Amino acid sequence: MSSSLTDLPAGHVFEPITFRITPGAARAYRDAAGDTLNLYAQLGAVPPLAVAALALGALLQQVSLPPGTLHASESLRFSARVPTGATVECRATLAQRSQRAGWIVSVLDSQISCEGRPAVSARATVLSPAPA
Repeated sequence: MSSSLTDLPAGHVFEPITFRITPGAARAYRDAAGDTLNLYAQLGAVPPLAVAALALGALLQQVSLPPGTLHASESLRFSARVPTGATVECRATLAQRSQRAGWIVSVLDSQISCEGRPAVSARATVLSPAPA
């Protein structure tokens, strides 16, 4: 891990992340979410929220988060189904960074593609305590 999210300037572009969503990872997400319908397994697809969650988890391997950090909001747009076992690529930018009332507000924009096609667009807002 190179640095803390709160140390990065607005406009910072993260290194692209490429990873495979294994059947085990897709199943673990469905189990954790309590999905008992088995629809995604029947379709051979990864739940869209799983794609976003796994990409955010991979992105957070590049930076650390200060203790007390909160995931304040997330907006997502899904544009393609991601098959189980697919390799996806996530490109992310620190779109905004500001400080308000003792908090550092970081807004991350991510584009996740599967086989070169856009699959998920995400915008996450993270609040971290500002140093005293």
